[in-house]
Amino acid sequence: DDARGAVVILAGIGGPDAVRQILTALPAGFPRAVLISQRLDGGRYDRLVQQMARAATLPVRLAEAGAQVEAGNVYIVPPELGIDGNSGLRFEAGASLLDALPAEDSAVLLLSGADPAVVDGALAHAAKGALVAGQSPDGCYDAAAPMALTARGGTAAAPNELVQSLLQRWPA
Repeated sequence: DDARGAVVILAGIGGPDAVRQILTALPAGFPRAVLISQRLDGGRYDRLVQQMARAATLPVRLAEAGAQVEAGNVYIVPPELGIDGNSGLRFEAGASLLDALPAEDSAVLLLSGADPAVVDGALAHAAKGALVAGQSPDGCYDAAAPMALTARGGTAAAPNELVQSLLQRWPA
C-alpha cells in the first residue's frame, strides 16, 4: 500500500502551539504519516521532537534523508529535507515536501507562520483531491499564509476542527 499519502503541516512563528494541539488530538492508530515542517530560529529540531513527543499519542521522530515515511508516525522535517515518491515516500535532501505527495490521499495544513509562498502548491494539491486548510487567522500569531489561502477560496478552522477534518477523512 505504497500509494498512501501523508498529512503535511506547515508552520512557523506561533505554530508550535497549534501543532501541539493537533498532535494531542490525533489518536493512536491514525492511518497516515504526519510531516511537520516547522520553521525554527536556530534549527533545534531535536528539541522540537522532544517537545512534540510529550504532547503526541503517535511516535514523533526527526526525519532523516533516505528514511521511509511510515504511516502512524509524526516526523519533524528539517528545512533541507523533502520527500521523494519513487519507491513509496522517502525523505530526501533538496526535495520538495509537497511535489511527490499523492494529492488524492494527502492533506496540507497551513498554520501560523507558514510561508505564504506555499499557498499555490497547496491549492494545486487541493485541485487534485487533497484536504487543504489553514488555521483560523484569529488564532494565529502570523496569519499571512492562512489568510492568503482563504482569500483564494480555501478554508480555515481552529486546530481542533482541523483534526476533525482529518479524522473524517481517515478514521483511526
